[in-house]
Amino acid sequence: MLQWKDSYSVNVQEIDDQHKQLFAIAGKLMDLIKSSSEEEDRYEEIREVLNELKNYTEYHFDYEEQLLRRNGYDIVDDHKVQHEEFIGKLSDLQKQDIYIKQKNAMMNILTFLIDWISEHIVKEDIRYGKFLNEKGVF
Repeated sequence: MLQWKDSYSVNVQEIDDQHKQLFAIAGKLMDLIKSSSEEEDRYEEIREVLNELKNYTEYHFDYEEQLLRRNGYDIVDDHKVQHEEFIGKLSDLQKQDIYIKQKNAMMNILTFLIDWISEHIVKEDIRYGKFLNEKGVF
């Protein structure tokens, strides 16, 4: 359901590596969904994965925004707004009552991640990848 594809590449190695790490973290969430049952309490594991996802996403967004600013990407502020919206939505999802409705909460987060990847990485990040490549950044 959530696997790295070459079509997600922005042709900037560090960014692609970071995106792959985000996929790996999302994969942990997928594994939790697959391996959990309604009776099983996975709250601590879910919380740890969500914290890892949020922390790594914030690191990645900061790196990406700095790279774009250094290279004069003129719509970096618009890109930053999208990142802030993502972090806000992720924070909202973390506040769900995952202790009681664990599987449902994980599915909501996973659905959100899949939608984000198909919309943001494939459309927005690919665009700046071409820009950075023209600047000699690979």
